[in-house]
Order: sequence, then structure tokens, then C-alpha cells
Amino acid sequence: MNVDLEVSNLIDRAAISDVVIRFARAFDMHDWALLRSCLTTEIEIDYSDFRGEPPTVVRADDYVANRERTLSDVKTLHLSTNHLITIEGDHAICISNAVIYRFLPDQPTDNTYDTYGYYTHELTRTSEGWKISRIKQSVFWNNGNPAVHGANRPQK
Repeated sequence: MNVDLEVSNLIDRAAISDVVIRFARAFDMHDWALLRSCLTTEIEIDYSDFRGEPPTVVRADDYVANRERTLSDVKTLHLSTNHLITIEGDHAICISNAVIYRFLPDQPTDNTYDTYGYYTHELTRTSEGWKISRIKQSVFWNNGNPAVHGANRPQK
């Protein structure tokens, strides 16, 4: 048993979990700089379960700008739990349960839309620490009005 290796593994696991939690919190706080700090320069995104769009590779700056544009008037609460982390060298996978509560305060009725499922985040060790390089959202079910989510509404 190599104690140094075990300690290093625990430190990596905590850092990876922190990145995933910061990613979720960035949406809730509308902290787009924080969101960007969690991502590699390009990321693969797969929201096919949620929006039916095929997986694609995007620049992280474009990903963040799109989230800022579509979610600026939506209040969210992202819960990220049960992190299962696998590390192989400078690559890691974190699978975590997720609940996303969405609320559109300017809409008097039918103003919530919630998603229940899990995320698979792939991360890469960089000189700045662990960064997310791939995001896959898997949906068990949704509840409420899909138009609450900014991507489902005409943009102003």
C-alpha cells in the first residue's frame, strides 16, 4: 500500500468533486466567469436526452455565452450528489446525480421546470487543475413547463 499514492488520489477526488460543484453553482449564481473557469478551451457537450440535440464540440467561451443568454432571467438550483469518480492518469470521469429546479419569476403561473437525472463529466488535469472537457446530461424525467428553460423560449 502506497500511502502517498492514496493521499494523492484523495486530493484529486476532492478537487474533481469541487470542480463539478462549482460548475453547478455557477449556473445558480449566474457567475459566468466561474462557469468558464471550470472548463477546458473546447468541450464536448451532449444534451441529447434533454433537448434532442446531437452531441457536439464547442468552444467553452461560446458554451458560457449561450448559457448566460438563455438563463439570465431564470432562477435555478442545481443539486449535485453521489459523485462516483474514476481517475486514470490525467483523465477522470465523475458521474453524479442531479436535480435542477428552474423558476421564472416574471411569469405569474406555470413558472417552474425541473429536471431529474445525472451528469457524466469528463475532466482533464491541466496546469491550472482539473477542468471539465465533456458534459453529458442524462434525464430520468422532467416536470413542469419546458418553456421556463431559456433555451426553449424566443430570445430577447
